[in-house]
Amino acid sequence: MSAESELPTIMTVREVAGYLRMHEMTIYRMARQGDIPAYKVGNRWRFNRTRLEDWLREHEVGHPEA
Repeated sequence: MSAESELPTIMTVREVAGYLRMHEMTIYRMARQGDIPAYKVGNRWRFNRTRLEDWLREHEVGHPEA
């Protein structure tokens, strides 16, 4: 089983920060600014793993749409 398949479908800021190897505050900032696909449940940010992976592919250096 791959590490990616072990990730939950809905991820927290901490999980996304670990997955992207970024600081949690950077993830918060990107979410607030709409730079990363995210939504709020109450006052907590949540991230759909599939949308996040699509977003990563779209922003990959050398990607035709980047």
